[in-house]
Amino acid sequence: MKRLLTGGMVAVMMSLAMGTVAYAAGNKASITVSANVLANLSQTMIHQERTLIVTKENLEKGYVDITSGTVIYVKSNSQNGYFLDFNIDESFVNEVRMIINGRSVSVSSGPALIQQPFPGKAGETLQITYRLFLSPGMNPGSYQWPVMVAATL
Repeated sequence: MKRLLTGGMVAVMMSLAMGTVAYAAGNKASITVSANVLANLSQTMIHQERTLIVTKENLEKGYVDITSGTVIYVKSNSQNGYFLDFNIDESFVNEVRMIINGRSVSVSSGPALIQQPFPGKAGETLQITYRLFLSPGMNPGSYQWPVMVAATL
């Protein structure tokens, strides 16, 4: 009797399941899903000069060259790229020429935003070389690094 009851229940469950499948197969539905991915950016400062050493020879030339004064890794998902935000201490530097991965840029005062293209999914490492044009009346010596840089969207 127990086998008969169990077998009957299995048969009823199977017929219900098959009926549901047959019913569901006759109807179709579609769902549209969309998402907005917010732009983000991360940066890692690999190297940043902390001091500027000015010699008598630098004063005679009027500038100091610093190779790879800043090395920064930037990763962003923004297809529009990102900006490098430069702030220059104008108390002893009156112009800064930079070479950023082979691209030359000149900034003569204050903050400056330099647009950079989309770095790709892997991100990019930027090496920034500086030519710092010295203000008149400077003396040889050690000075605080005059250029602050950060990546921003």
